[in-house]
Amino acid sequence: MQMRSKWSSGTRNSVLDEKYTRMLLARTELDLWDVIALDKVQKGMKLSDAEFTSLKRQRLVEGRRTNLFVSAEVAKATDTVEDYLVKRGIDRDYCKKMICDLLKQKGEARREDIDSLLRKKLSDALSEDQKSNFIRNLIQEMKKEELIYPDGTARWAKWRMSSPPMNTEN
Repeated sequence: MQMRSKWSSGTRNSVLDEKYTRMLLARTELDLWDVIALDKVQKGMKLSDAEFTSLKRQRLVEGRRTNLFVSAEVAKATDTVEDYLVKRGIDRDYCKKMICDLLKQKGEARREDIDSLLRKKLSDALSEDQKSNFIRNLIQEMKKEELIYPDGTARWAKWRMSSPPMNTEN
């Protein structure tokens, strides 16, 4: 029979995930308060300033305060690496490569095409607005780097590669 421990966090009562907590305590040198704070991160609960500072200082969490997730080290200790990878998402360079590959294959792409390519690959920790902002900023960054350029204006623009791909077959 699995037992659960209750503890109070401000005005909210929460149930600790006992399996998660035991794994952390057994595999790391963390104190109980850090383990409780990590449990809150895993559940998407808000941290106090002291908890946030302690976890960040020890590099036990990643992301911004509003979208924290446990670090790779903690994920490995708790057998939640898959969840970590989903929340971490993919990096900017990989996203740029995906956009370039799309443009090389299709020749051109609308913003909607780029959105549908990247949106499901971005971190689950991001809201839909944050995903849209990330994609918009990525496109503008690629434009400044002269990797791509818009053909047209505003929402009707089609994005194209700035220089033709190198032909390596000859």
